[in-house]
Amino acid sequence: MGILNSTPDSFSDPAGSARLDELVSRGIQLAAAGADIVEVGGQTLRDTPAISPAEEAHRVVPVIERLHTELDVPIAIDTFTPEVASEALGAGASILNDPTGLRSREMATIAAGAGAGVVLTHFFGPPKRRPAFYASTDPVAHVSAWALEAIDGAGEAGIRPEQVVVDPGIGLGTSPYQDLEVLRRLEELAGLGRPVFLPISNKKVLGSITGASASRRVAGTAAGIVWGVLAGARIFRVHDVGFMRDVILVAEALATGRPRTWHHLPG
Repeated sequence: MGILNSTPDSFSDPAGSARLDELVSRGIQLAAAGADIVEVGGQTLRDTPAISPAEEAHRVVPVIERLHTELDVPIAIDTFTPEVASEALGAGASILNDPTGLRSREMATIAAGAGAGVVLTHFFGPPKRRPAFYASTDPVAHVSAWALEAIDGAGEAGIRPEQVVVDPGIGLGTSPYQDLEVLRRLEELAGLGRPVFLPISNKKVLGSITGASASRRVAGTAAGIVWGVLAGARIFRVHDVGFMRDVILVAEALATGRPRTWHHLPG
C-alpha cells in the first residue's frame, strides 16, 4: 500500500502540501512503482487541532475521483470520520482504513453498505490526542482480544470476514516498548485468521531504536518489513514504494524459496 498524504502536516511525507494535479501524479507514480493499493489520507492522527469533515473531504475526495479514473489498482481512504468515509467511498475508494477500528456503528454501516474492504486498526485511546500515560498491559494479548471482538462486530454490521485485515496499530497510543513487543511477537496475531496489515513505515519505534529522524528511517523500515514478512504479515503500508517492494520480494523469496517471478537478465 502506497501512502498519498493530502495533509500539510504529515510527519514524514511532504507531498501533503501539493496541489491536486501534483497529488494525482504522485498517486500514479506510486502505482507505477509497484503499489498494489494507493491510500489517500487528509488528516494526520498526530495531536494537532482536528479539521472539519468538510475540510478533510475537500482534501481527499477530488484526489480519489481523479485516481479512480486513472489507476487500475484499488484506492483506500484513511479516515476516522464517517462523513468523509461515505464521500470517499462514493468517489471511487474501495477500501476503508479506519484508525479507530470501526468503533463507530455509523462507520461500520457505511463500509458494509459500500461493500468495502476494511482495515481494522487497533488504537489505544482516541485519535488526535497524545496519551497521558501508556496502558500497562500485555499489548499482544490486548490486541488479539480486541481484534476478535472487532471482527465479530464487523460481521454483525454485514462486513464479511474476507473483507477484513487486522492492523495491530503500531504507534497508535502505544509506547515504543509496546510497539517493539507487538512486532517481536507478530506471529501470534496469525491466529486471528485474517491477514495482518503492517504500517511500520518511518514509525517512531524505529527512531527510538536507531535514533534516526522520521526522514532517515528507510533502513529501519526495511528491516521491520523483512521481519514482518518472516512473521506472516501480508500487507505493508509504505512511503518508499519502489524500494520497499524490492525488500518485500526478496524477503518473500528467501522465506519460501520461490520468487513471485524470475526475471531473466542479459549476461
